[in-house]
Amino acid sequence: MFCVLDIESSGGPFGKEAMIEIAVYRFDGEEVVDQLISLVHPHREVQRFVTKMTGITPKMLQRAPRFHELAKRLLEITDNAILVGHNVEFDYRMLRQEFARLGYTYERETLDTIETAQELIPGLSAYGLSKICDELGIHMPNKHRAEDDALATLELFKLLREKDRKKGINVLGQSVQKGNYLKDKLSDLTRSIKTQRGIFYLHDVEGKLLYLGASDNIKSAVNRIFLADSKRADDLRERVHSIKTESVGNWLIARIKREQELEAAHPPFNRNVEPKLERGIYLDKRAKVPKLMQLTIAAAGKKKPIIKSINQKLTSRALAMFGRNFKSAERRNEILEIIINFPDKAVYYGNGRKRNEHCAFIVEGGNLVGYYYYHLNDEISHEERLQKSMASIHPKEAYNELLKLGILSGEFKKFSAEAMSGG
Repeated sequence: MFCVLDIESSGGPFGKEAMIEIAVYRFDGEEVVDQLISLVHPHREVQRFVTKMTGITPKMLQRAPRFHELAKRLLEITDNAILVGHNVEFDYRMLRQEFARLGYTYERETLDTIETAQELIPGLSAYGLSKICDELGIHMPNKHRAEDDALATLELFKLLREKDRKKGINVLGQSVQKGNYLKDKLSDLTRSIKTQRGIFYLHDVEGKLLYLGASDNIKSAVNRIFLADSKRADDLRERVHSIKTESVGNWLIARIKREQELEAAHPPFNRNVEPKLERGIYLDKRAKVPKLMQLTIAAAGKKKPIIKSINQKLTSRALAMFGRNFKSAERRNEILEIIINFPDKAVYYGNGRKRNEHCAFIVEGGNLVGYYYYHLNDEISHEERLQKSMASIHPKEAYNELLKLGILSGEFKKFSAEAMSGG
């Protein structure tokens, strides 16, 4: 027996949301034998984005039943059934959370149609409910309403059962899952991440900053933190309540902002270790075509590096991009000349936070001292912009070396009037 369901929530931080609508269809494998569809009074504010997305207003919920009025019915309709949902971890967590507020432990087995569809219908462009319904021709009149989403999930489930060739083996070839609070928590937290690259902040229930990180793939970084096997990681996972992200546009600003904010905030789960410039990129002057190699500074002896680096990954990446982006000896020599004779004053630019934006890096006195963002159609000169918008950077050798790595890779280019206008 299956119960195909969908739940809409009030929105808000993990563990603080409440149910505002539920639809459950009890399905015996051939037909629906029972159903429950209802709005639910949440006893808390409904986030504006939820109202905009679902069309469910606070006024509509004023006379809706409270969850405790539906609890007995929900126990009956889901008794001895596997809960089936599209991202069922969220729906199941919401149910267990609401029952827990009543002092009742609610346990059911679950099956996720996202994972099942990925297994049985590989190669789709996306596996969100509306996208998969569009591709498979499943009617879905009102998105983000529990009744219609649950009905669409039911039709998808029927289709998946037809496609399954392993009838009776772990239900559609997928293991039925028991409840897992940590997995649910991670799923909900990572689902709230809207930025792929940048800074991320992990806060506790009171809003205190616990951990600050920077990554080119924030979801992967958070996953690594949550799956780490240590007492420190266990403590962090238990205390994390929300994630905030900030897009910064490029890896250099991400590293600088992370380091500066760590110095100011001292989050308890960060290890504040000053990165050491232990590796170097060296120029082989004997070669006719400029040839670069990387060594540890200790192994290089008296040789002087043209760039110092904090780790092998960064230097290897920069060297590979230098080889791809600058094919001619002339262009390579131009770039190397900038790095070897680093200018006393200059402006470089790289990717901004959006497609039509750049980030300018300001070098004064031979040091990286600040940055600002500008739009590609911006006609303000950089001198004027500096006075108003530059974010200052406390000069450090490591920041200069990171900027040089970006110049070597071709990611950061010399500022010009054409660059300001997007040329």
